[in-house]
Amino acid sequence: MTEREQFMAVLAYGPLFKADAIVVLMGEDAEPRLEAATELFRGGGAPVIVVTGGRDGEPRHMGAERGARRLLTLGVAPDRILVEPTAMNTVAQAHEVIEMAVLNEWKSLILVASAYHMPRAFLTFLRELRSRAIESGLQIIAMASKGSWSGSPKGMRLSRLDLLQSEYDKILKYRELGHVATFKEGLSYLRQWEL
Repeated sequence: MTEREQFMAVLAYGPLFKADAIVVLMGEDAEPRLEAATELFRGGGAPVIVVTGGRDGEPRHMGAERGARRLLTLGVAPDRILVEPTAMNTVAQAHEVIEMAVLNEWKSLILVASAYHMPRAFLTFLRELRSRAIESGLQIIAMASKGSWSGSPKGMRLSRLDLLQSEYDKILKYRELGHVATFKEGLSYLRQWEL
């Protein structure tokens, strides 16, 4: 089994813990992500939901401010929603959210992204933790939102399965730029939090 396959298995089937905040990566496929975050919030997964990402454009992208309004319609109280609207990509989202976590002294985050985006998102957040030398002090818990693998996110033509291959390609590209951790580093990080 390759390191990528091992990482994907552990990432997809890791335990779900309560956390200090639920983080929703806005952008493509935002609606299912917000629904997953709301379900986690209602189940006591964390006391606040952070929506991050400023890019907004119908019908494909939903930014943080519109995401916050959607959370209100899903019944989340306004004082339980934190909005980070400036990040325009996953690297910036990781930077801004980790900064927020440090300032709030959070020890754990539930990261909500689409299943096809989760591997790159997780490795991007891990890279940000490593760049700050705090990977052992902040637990990132992956929670993929639901969506048909053969279906396409709103406003897109490619299926989520096709997008997964695209994300693997981006992982290789962004690894060369130093924006994502390796699969081996991701697996090692996930193992340190196993019970």
